[in-house]
Amino acid sequence: MAPLPSPPRTQQVSNNSVLRSLGKHVYNPAPIKLWLQRFRRNQPAQLIVVLSLLHLIPIWGFKFIPTQDGISHVYNAYILKEWKNPEFTKFHEVYDLNLTFFPNWIDYAILFVTLHVFPPLIAEKIFATICVLLYPFSFYYLLNAIDRQLRFFALLGFLYSYNHLFHLGFYNFAISVPFCLISIGYWWKHKEDFQIEQATVLNLLLIVTYFSHFSSYTLLMFALTFLAGVAFLRHLFQWREHLKRLLQFIGYLAPAYFILLNIFLSNPEQRQVGYRPFAYLWDYFINVKSLVYFNDSYLVISWILLGIMSFCLGWTLIVHIGEKRFFEVRDGFLLLAIILTVLYFRLPWSYGPPSAINERVHLYIFPILLGWFVMPKYVWLKRGLIGVMLLISVWHLGLTVLDYSLLDKEMREFTSGSHLIEPNSTVSILRPGMDWVGQTYQGPVRYVMPFLQMAAYYCLENGSLYDSNYEPKYSYFPLQYKGKHWMFKYEGGPIDYWIVWRAARASEDAKLLVRDYEVIHKTANLKLFRLRSKSITSDIEGEKLE
Repeated sequence: MAPLPSPPRTQQVSNNSVLRSLGKHVYNPAPIKLWLQRFRRNQPAQLIVVLSLLHLIPIWGFKFIPTQDGISHVYNAYILKEWKNPEFTKFHEVYDLNLTFFPNWIDYAILFVTLHVFPPLIAEKIFATICVLLYPFSFYYLLNAIDRQLRFFALLGFLYSYNHLFHLGFYNFAISVPFCLISIGYWWKHKEDFQIEQATVLNLLLIVTYFSHFSSYTLLMFALTFLAGVAFLRHLFQWREHLKRLLQFIGYLAPAYFILLNIFLSNPEQRQVGYRPFAYLWDYFINVKSLVYFNDSYLVISWILLGIMSFCLGWTLIVHIGEKRFFEVRDGFLLLAIILTVLYFRLPWSYGPPSAINERVHLYIFPILLGWFVMPKYVWLKRGLIGVMLLISVWHLGLTVLDYSLLDKEMREFTSGSHLIEPNSTVSILRPGMDWVGQTYQGPVRYVMPFLQMAAYYCLENGSLYDSNYEPKYSYFPLQYKGKHWMFKYEGGPIDYWIVWRAARASEDAKLLVRDYEVIHKTANLKLFRLRSKSITSDIEGEKLE
């Protein structure tokens, strides 16, 4: 058979060109190389990456994240993950599912997914990593959208990554703050040409914020409406055009306003109101205790931050007066910060179950105020500000690493008996006489109680029931106690295990435990008691296995 004729040279060249063209679409390394080259020349970007990695040391450098209520979120997400496990029957005795669209879902959603791949402590670290890194990113996004010159203040986002409310274990609220700031930045960036595409993205951001925490969602809706109103008043002489724009904006956000109103009207919780004394609020405000947790060693950093904010506030006032800049749209951030400050002092500390309302508002005041500032033009002054912000961010991180390392030792001791808990057991902790303040390694711990819910660690990965689980009392968590009451008492039989941590030796409750329980694990500060009948049953089961 004669060989087939070769294609013409022109056709070969054409085919090669097509293949090269296809190859470019399949993989073209040029953009990646270009990005790497730009990154090598971009020292600020390199600094941000280094700071981001350093700020993950507290999370990944130690076994535990010492928060007050954070482990409760992990434990309840674990229950959701194991809900259909037939071996764990205690959950169904006590809880009902509450799978409604309440605002508090996002950490459970993230933890639920990660728990299917990783153990609970790693799943918590993944969530905390997302939360910690979102703060500097959200500061940068908001400030860059307002004025590129303000990007340097995004360094303060690292200072906020570890804050008081995060260490209270308010995980949903902690992650809602960056989403709120990003949403404000997105609207500001597109406010001059806010069409259906931008409205769709903003509504998606609003939904994410809603499912993070309702207080941030409420503040976000107020902030967007207020800033849009300021923009309208700024252009009052062209009121027809700008009124149409304002009404269009409100129309685009109509579903979000409906959700806000519906939650206020349909909230089934009792509206018990409580207030903090003015002295407490003033002390918290003037010492910027949003950034203070375990002890007062963080106060010096807070004072320096207060000095930076005061200087920038004065500088911006001088610039505005000197340049006769009065009532600009950006002045809305100053007015909004003032309103938030007034609300901080006037709002109740609790309104029904939601508490720490003042502290939540306080966390927003300085980030919002940053949007009004004018960065100094003098190079030496700008570099000085950047240097001080870097200093306090690293200093704050160093104190956090030190406290995490000390508390990690105590938390390891606290949980040292967790491997002895048999599956599908009940676990409780002896609270009378417990010392939440004085710690062996750390010394006095103030402002948060990292051991308050730690008994829940004993119920992870073994399907056991922690009888002091507080979350299912409330309607805005995914589990509810049967009968809609806060049990704090298991009624299905005796508790299988009791944890005694730093209980006074003379405690009558501890003496009563000796009658029916035996100590199966003991350290300097910990005793783990097991029900005697439980140990007999275990021995019998062990003999059967042999």
